[in-house]
Amino acid sequence: MPINQGLLKRNPALTPKEFSDSWYGRHAQLVVPFFLHSGVTYYAQIHAPLSNTTPDLDLSPFSGAAEIPSEDVLKIFAPDPPMPQWKKDYYEEVILKDEKRLLESLATEHLVQVGEGTVKGERRARGEEGGK
Repeated sequence: MPINQGLLKRNPALTPKEFSDSWYGRHAQLVVPFFLHSGVTYYAQIHAPLSNTTPDLDLSPFSGAAEIPSEDVLKIFAPDPPMPQWKKDYYEEVILKDEKRLLESLATEHLVQVGEGTVKGERRARGEEGGK
């Protein structure tokens, strides 16, 4: 199953180290239970310094990349079965609140998806086998 990499921009109020520490130490702890409940089988973070296999891709605006299998991305907000209200509330009140603190903007507003293996860096995973 192909793994999507989503490039992310840190909040400029955070240093690169603060971003990296908080993304892994706090944010991952918030999203992994949500992902597991959604059926996500793998989640990992790639931390700066970043390099890539595509010379046309400018990584300078980005501070990291999240990895999730392509099929699993679709599971997160799949309309069938409908997401329970408690889960919507958790996403909006906990995950998005932390995302706004951590990132330049909501990930959905600036994330750039690239193919599997495009971005290299320090890979960190939460949970067994990257979030399984």
